[in-house]
Amino acid sequence: MAKEQIAKGVDLVWDSWINSLKTIEKVQEDFEKRALQAFNVQKEFIESSVSALNAIEEEAKKASKEWQERLENSLQNLGKEGQFIEISKWLESVQEITEKAQNLAWKPNNALLDLFANAQKQIEITLQQAIEQQKQERIETISKIEEIASQLKETHKKLLAVAD
Repeated sequence: MAKEQIAKGVDLVWDSWINSLKTIEKVQEDFEKRALQAFNVQKEFIESSVSALNAIEEEAKKASKEWQERLENSLQNLGKEGQFIEISKWLESVQEITEKAQNLAWKPNNALLDLFANAQKQIEITLQQAIEQQKQERIETISKIEEIASQLKETHKKLLAVAD
């Protein structure tokens, strides 16, 4: 009876130790999940920023085109064909300059957001790979520790049995 209680006590000590290691593993897994969730929130923010910037750019182009069309219609209504052709050429030049200015204004913003999005994707991929590698290493380590703990339990029990 005493040997059984000693054996149970030995099992309890080693099982508690293994369970505490598994608890630490669960905490690490939770931390990894939260890190990935943070990247998802960041990705959603970048995507919404890109969408908003694209929508603003489209609205600006649309407003510029509408302005040009209204101006051309107003000038046509004046009925002065000779002047309209010259003014139309001038408007085309203004429109070309406006488009170039808009492109110069929007390109840096788009390039910066693309850079952020690509960097975020690369960091997320790297993080996922590191997490997967850590997970595999933890699984292997816990397995080895469980094997060693099992051997230690048996040795511990034998030593206690010999001591009796």
